[in-house]
Amino acid sequence: MKLTRENRFPVSTIETGCVPFNLKQKAREGYKVGENPVKDTGEYVDTFTEALERLRAMRIAGWRDYGAGNSQGARRAIGWVTKADAERLLGEKDTEKRIALYRSIIDVVL
Repeated sequence: MKLTRENRFPVSTIETGCVPFNLKQKAREGYKVGENPVKDTGEYVDTFTEALERLRAMRIAGWRDYGAGNSQGARRAIGWVTKADAERLLGEKDTEKRIALYRSIIDVVL
């Protein structure tokens, strides 16, 4: 499983906007990752690289998205995409267009 996810980034569910795990989802304590649901089972990891490696080893990867201000949301991976596709998804600010873009990507590891 971890090998098939190597060099890939998890993408959250359609319900949470198909947002890839990214550098901006860090809390003061670090990146919170864990088997889904991450709220009760997650742990904080200091670096993005370490958090991504832990996510790659999980059966169902989950993380908390600590966005601007005090907002936060639980995320669960529905697919793993290449770095280029993750950047394309992150570049799309419109949620509906980002979901459509995710659905159009053919190189997704489940």
